[in-house]
Amino acid sequence: MFRVDRFDAILPPGIGAIMAVGASETTVVATKDGRIGMKMQVNVPADHRVIYGVDLAQFLLTLAKIIEDPKDLTF
Repeated sequence: MFRVDRFDAILPPGIGAIMAVGASETTVVATKDGRIGMKMQVNVPADHRVIYGVDLAQFLLTLAKIIEDPKDLTF
């Protein structure tokens, strides 16, 4: 809404993780065909006593795939 492209979320006590999502911006995406696409930054601070970093990385990969191709959300 305010076109903030990145920021850091502060993890409150007692919370396992929190996600900060920046605004998307049109940019040239580094793909084989060099297409123009959207890019956004996602930051997830987490308490690693509660959430394993590997699980969080897998979540972010899944989130990226869903955002890039949302038709996978339909049946």
